[in-house]
Amino acid sequence: MPLEDLEALHYLYTNNTHILCGTLKLDVLARLFSHVYGPSMPYGGLRHIIIAIFMSRSGTRTAAGCPSLVERRHVDVTFAELSRQLSNPTAIHESDIFIAYLLALWSCDVDPTATEVHIEGVVAILRHLSRKMGCQFLDSPMFPFWAFLRDEILWLARKWNSYHRFCQDFRDILGPKTIQQRQRYESELRRVAMLSQPQDTDGKIFFGRSINTSVHTMIELAKVIERGYHRSEQDPIVESILVELHIEQRSIEQKGRETLLDLDLKPLQHGDYVADWEIEARVVDHIHNLIVLYLCRLATLALEASSIEDGLGSPAGVAASAALIWILYRSRGFFLAGIQGNRVFGKGTYCRSPIADKRSWLLRSLSNKYELAMHTSSRSNVGKGTQ
Repeated sequence: MPLEDLEALHYLYTNNTHILCGTLKLDVLARLFSHVYGPSMPYGGLRHIIIAIFMSRSGTRTAAGCPSLVERRHVDVTFAELSRQLSNPTAIHESDIFIAYLLALWSCDVDPTATEVHIEGVVAILRHLSRKMGCQFLDSPMFPFWAFLRDEILWLARKWNSYHRFCQDFRDILGPKTIQQRQRYESELRRVAMLSQPQDTDGKIFFGRSINTSVHTMIELAKVIERGYHRSEQDPIVESILVELHIEQRSIEQKGRETLLDLDLKPLQHGDYVADWEIEARVVDHIHNLIVLYLCRLATLALEASSIEDGLGSPAGVAASAALIWILYRSRGFFLAGIQGNRVFGKGTYCRSPIADKRSWLLRSLSNKYELAMHTSSRSNVGKGTQ
């Protein structure tokens, strides 16, 4: 192996980088391959595409979408290796699944039309190996990471016309998407990440794949509700949405946001305001996450019940609605406390200025909208209770 390749791999194995591969850190993925296949990655195509992605995100390109000659050489070798493997179906190896996936990621900003072709390749190789290997396919050390690939690919393809088909293809091969699959591969990847950072027991390894950072899941959810979804249907998109909703709820619940919000808002009970802008920002973050929490809970109850109406009208649905209304009510009180005395929102200080007046007007407008939302929700609940 050339010295430059060894140096690139060594860097990934020993450093906590900020280079992303999909929504996962590239160094974590490289360490996973090293752990399973060995540090030298004997499957040449895998080694070359890892180094190519590393180079593409390391500032070696002179222009966006224009790979350097060395980077292109690594990709050419990857293509040649994968083509050789695919020409002899009996020689196809599970590492070829990851090679096709990594080629899809590399192609995103070079040749976007090739990205979907490589994703089709991932599905084809997965299907081939599952049929060829049978039970051995399930016993592979890499099996937990097929669920990881499904999640990454569905995130990548979330705006494509072929999204629903990919959901169905993965369900046919891997079975229904489950929370347990997600927990298993996240646990494995965290363990691999700690091989080089043992002191970081709760380090972040995923970036971007979250309801908090994308409205796509909620858009898909709205489409499901609009068409009158019934629980008897086995819709792979609904299964995927439910897992993401559960994961998001657990993530927020573990942080005890309601207790933290109570502590930060204590001064408001005495007519005061928070001490500084940092607490102010923290309160906004708590409120935001709690609104997401209860929206996710309501959506989960709606989709898991025999009908959306039954889910929202259940005791748990009513309790979640009440909790959401209470958070909106508390957020309105917080915003109004910030307006009083011409406090400038975002600085936690008193100041009269045109900017402060404008912010006050915006906050009053927002507060009125919150009040309207609460009034509408309350009226809706009263109507349900009298039926």
